[in-house]
Amino acid sequence: MTLDKFTEAQRADGYSTNTIGARVRCIKAIARSAGVTAGQLKVDHVIAYFAVRPLRPWSRRTYLNHLQAFGKWLGVDLIEGIRKPAAPRSTPHPLPEDELKRLTAVTRGAHRTWILLGAFCGLRAHETAKLAREDLSTLDDGTAILRVTGKGGRTDTIPVPPVVMKALDLTGSGRFWGGTRAESVSRTVAGIAAKIGIRMRYHQLRHRYGTMVYRSSGRDLLMTQRLMRHASPATTAGYAAVADDRVHVVVLDLPGADPGASRPKGRRTSSHQCLSCRREARV
Repeated sequence: MTLDKFTEAQRADGYSTNTIGARVRCIKAIARSAGVTAGQLKVDHVIAYFAVRPLRPWSRRTYLNHLQAFGKWLGVDLIEGIRKPAAPRSTPHPLPEDELKRLTAVTRGAHRTWILLGAFCGLRAHETAKLAREDLSTLDDGTAILRVTGKGGRTDTIPVPPVVMKALDLTGSGRFWGGTRAESVSRTVAGIAAKIGIRMRYHQLRHRYGTMVYRSSGRDLLMTQRLMRHASPATTAGYAAVADDRVHVVVLDLPGADPGASRPKGRRTSSHQCLSCRREARV
């Protein structure tokens, strides 16, 4: 059956059970509406479905993403000519540095490696879950690089810092963690964090990576976009907004902005955390 094979392929690619389930439900609904099997779906069926079922922009975008994934696997463009709403702008929530240190201090083995891959390579949960030894290679200068296939099947290469290479078991071949799924990575890391009083999602490690890359690169937005593997610079701009705390210093240094302050003009804040990070640390 077409959907059974699609489900199997999605699992092999490391997608979560929730994501696969949502995609299958979407495909079934449109196929049922059109009176065809999933394997017979065409773009005309999708257009007809949307014409009689107006959806909110975010739901419409989600449906189209599901159909795009299924169509790519099927070898048919199921969203050709259909306008996809823009993704809503969201604010990254990086895991604060003190919490990252606490988290890595209490983890060992594969679980610690998962955390390092998110925090120092910016991997998403499904990318971490399906990581294979064959994805790693070394350049002539000794730099380790990782080939990552992320959203939309796009493949990029990123450098791997020593702290991550030391944690990886490079012996053998194939996937590092066998058939581990994305939701297992997310739930395990969140569970470990909860035991030491930290509320977090795995994706916050990627947010931490993005904000720190932006700062370490001298606030180079294009470099951050490259290392975060963002298709759009608009997505990367959110990390700049979170990581760049200079704007707060500039405003506070305006003449008369803080009449009660005795500090000299131009003094910078002592904390290296952005305001968003500090708010999360108080949660």
